[in-house]
Amino acid sequence: MGRHSKIQLQVLSLYKQFLRLSRQKPGLDDHIRSEFKKNARDMSRTDILHVEHALRRGQRQLKMFQGEQVKGMDVFTAVEDSDKK
Repeated sequence: MGRHSKIQLQVLSLYKQFLRLSRQKPGLDDHIRSEFKKNARDMSRTDILHVEHALRRGQRQLKMFQGEQVKGMDVFTAVEDSDKK
């Protein structure tokens, strides 16, 4: 396996930081994994501007989630009319 680029190392580092944080904040793990998978699928590795933008956004979100005001994360889903019965 070849070496990773600097930006790839930054993305991997951010992912590891999020996973470490998810041990302290319930419900965060699923959100982290789904966001990183979605971005990996939807984003081209060669689109550096898009990758850098997502990296900066992720770093801001990490700081927000690290704050004491965030205790955990929960997911809300819409209920369809047929499910209300």
